[in-house]
Amino acid sequence: MNLGRRRFLVLGAGTGLAVAAGGLLTGCGGGDPALKTGGELVVGLPVYPESLNPAHGVAEEARWVSDPVVEALYAYRDDTTLEPVLAAADPQVSADGLVWTIRLRPGITYAGGAPFDAHSVAACLTRVSSARTAGEWAPYLGGRIGAVTAVDPLTVRIELPKPFGILRQFLANLPIPHAGSLDDPQALVGTGPFAVETVVPGESVRLRRNGEYRGPRPPLDAIEFRVAAPGATRVGDLKAKRIGIDPRLAADQLRPLQKVKGMQAHAVSAPADLVTALNMRRAPFDNIAVRRALAAGIPRKPVRDSDFKGFAVIGQGPIGPATEGWDAAYAPYPEVVDGDRVRVLLGESGVTGPIDFTVLLRADDGLRKPAETLARQWADFGLRARIDEVPGDVWQQRRRAGEFDLAMAIRRPAGAAGRTAFDVLAPAASTHPDNTGYRNAELDRLLEEAWAVNEASRRAKLCRLANEILVRDAVMMPPVYPRFLIGQSRGVESLNEKQMALGSLELATLHLQS
Repeated sequence: MNLGRRRFLVLGAGTGLAVAAGGLLTGCGGGDPALKTGGELVVGLPVYPESLNPAHGVAEEARWVSDPVVEALYAYRDDTTLEPVLAAADPQVSADGLVWTIRLRPGITYAGGAPFDAHSVAACLTRVSSARTAGEWAPYLGGRIGAVTAVDPLTVRIELPKPFGILRQFLANLPIPHAGSLDDPQALVGTGPFAVETVVPGESVRLRRNGEYRGPRPPLDAIEFRVAAPGATRVGDLKAKRIGIDPRLAADQLRPLQKVKGMQAHAVSAPADLVTALNMRRAPFDNIAVRRALAAGIPRKPVRDSDFKGFAVIGQGPIGPATEGWDAAYAPYPEVVDGDRVRVLLGESGVTGPIDFTVLLRADDGLRKPAETLARQWADFGLRARIDEVPGDVWQQRRRAGEFDLAMAIRRPAGAAGRTAFDVLAPAASTHPDNTGYRNAELDRLLEEAWAVNEASRRAKLCRLANEILVRDAVMMPPVYPRFLIGQSRGVESLNEKQMALGSLELATLHLQS
């Protein structure tokens, strides 16, 4: 990781990824500002993480805190290829794909001086793939990894029960904490350029530059993560420079920020999904024609333009614009609802009279307005939706127990799955624990092959085919793909939007402006 490289981007710069993803929306200001070394960056958190240890959780807000502290074996370059970080080179993979051997860089230490070695890697991989300890990593790596062995201090051997080509991507998203810290969900001990200085549970985490770091000295002295105030007050905190970066603004907060001198507003397509999980084990969504009518009746343009203030991309299938397998030319639905098509599909369903169902929302996702927009449109066709907004833990319990008709939530899987389509497609597989009643042998075969192959172009093609099957059968139907919305003071060097498009903030490389 080159900590000395400049990160100041403007709309139109680079290869085009950031521009296509949404781009930087600036307030007033001019010129290329001078940067300084030192100082403290304050980052606003939407919520305090349940766990800080990345071996325990995959939540986005937890990864913002842990990334400057705990490094992974590999990392995404701006062009989406992978580069070694703690690993010395790419993995050596056996001809059958079942044995992976990884050499580690010598001379790396954890903050405090303990050596980084194969034992810590093996202990971390064993934990996140074990049915007993995997926790939030279970849907991603549970049952995918067999024995992990420290062959010698700098060599790790990973045995797989079946080929898993996208393990490379997961190894770029799995930080490796010190083995002695793995059992503590609040521990944060890593090899990165920052180390934990103070923690105020429920309120803040302060990181201090790691003086023992092997690489270039990071520009900042400290980074403090502080739970942000609710609502409009968060924009006020940005304007007053009480925080330098707010990484999860609402759409109606971002637009006014564009007009404020000294502020920047980022709107970037990153791995994120507005999940629409249909319970196909019971009526009305066991009927494919009803599901297809529901999908055709989604008012995509109003949701994008009104509810998300334009900071979203029209939804088509589970794969969004920052996810591997995205096909920009694929448009199975129009932006504006074709009412005649919806009525034909309802006629094919054989159901007479109104169709009643409940939309289950997770309260902290802010989806009440989009859900109401959907419900109003669906009501025109006799699809009568009742909205039930519940706390996140209740939403999760009912989702797992199958006590729902249509469950909606925002998923931000970049901290675990990166830009692979694993998070959005895998739940449709017949054997996945989150499967909601869909059974399709062809899809199962496509997905297993996609997760097994090493070749990115082949995997992307398989994911596109799977995406089209799920659209055809109306299994997953996100109205839009929300963009990654960040407010930032111009007192901070601009965030790298190419890394944002990969779901990363890359805070450790930033400077403050002089």
